[in-house]
Amino acid sequence: IDASESLRKILFDKKLINFKDLQPGGAKEYKNGIILTDSIVETKASFYRPKTKQGDPRFWLYNLKKHTEINELIYLTISDDRLIAIPINSIEKIQGLITSVFGDPENEKIIIRLKKELGVLRTIGAIESIVPHRRAPKDVGLTLENFLGVKVNSLKTPDYLGKIELKSKREGKTKDSLFSKVPDKDISEYKTVKLIIERFGMPDSQGRRALYNNIITRPNSHGIYLATDNVKMILHQRFDLNSIKEEVCALHYKTLRSSLETKHPTTLWVDAKEEINQEGKITFTYTNFELTTKPVFSEFISLIERDLINFDWKGHIKDGKKRDHGHGFRIDKVNRKYLFKTLINIS
Repeated sequence: IDASESLRKILFDKKLINFKDLQPGGAKEYKNGIILTDSIVETKASFYRPKTKQGDPRFWLYNLKKHTEINELIYLTISDDRLIAIPINSIEKIQGLITSVFGDPENEKIIIRLKKELGVLRTIGAIESIVPHRRAPKDVGLTLENFLGVKVNSLKTPDYLGKIELKSKREGKTKDSLFSKVPDKDISEYKTVKLIIERFGMPDSQGRRALYNNIITRPNSHGIYLATDNVKMILHQRFDLNSIKEEVCALHYKTLRSSLETKHPTTLWVDAKEEINQEGKITFTYTNFELTTKPVFSEFISLIERDLINFDWKGHIKDGKKRDHGHGFRIDKVNRKYLFKTLINIS
């Protein structure tokens, strides 16, 4: 079968096959495959480029003819380094098999538990901030985590029972934080955050060298911008201002993919309404809950290229000491639907 551009992209993004590595007329490459009909059929998938027709990419799942009919649509996807084919006519008959191949029963139990606790939270309404007399950016999230029994930690894994990342913020137009990230030293001109702030930061009113701004694919007021390299698989930050051009830093796609997939396999995004009660204490009413699963890395890069995901620098240097507030990638909540395979509003 001809490997369409969309399929080639999925194969490439999931690191199963890069057709550019295959020589026209060369040897076939083989991977494991599965056909889901009334049973799980273990098989092999082959990939090659013929000498003729400009070496157009081809693929095949062995025994596919035995389990499909003429003119039948076939759903193709990849899981655990296997190409999986699901004849559409079989969908209703194989729900259990789909769960066994793709599902995570333990994760489903955790989601059910979380929904129950959120139901209790909705019933209670406003809850007092963990620091009721002082306003701090992180209090909205820490208050929710305290209610859910999540212990404060700096781990890179998800917050809730190690399975679900919790992302809370006050109602408003601020963007959602995806994950924080510092440069990959092996490919960066300026290898540390401190060096970047020293070189590209500007003096502020408090006598600091500060770098607080948003980076997209066009140079900002500091002259810094993002540039993707989909051949070398690197995301660059570059500088272009007043005829001066420099490389700032860079990140491997594999670094970004690992951070995105580790942090957000399943994420609960929460909005909260902040109020001061009659006793003068800060309270939060959590108003909106959206659950997302399985980020798509190819979409992450595409959203960067369309300026729908940006990178934020948030740091300064004073008296030789560096302080930062989490340099990382951010997205508007209206664009979450493009980044994740599923998005569910929890009522």
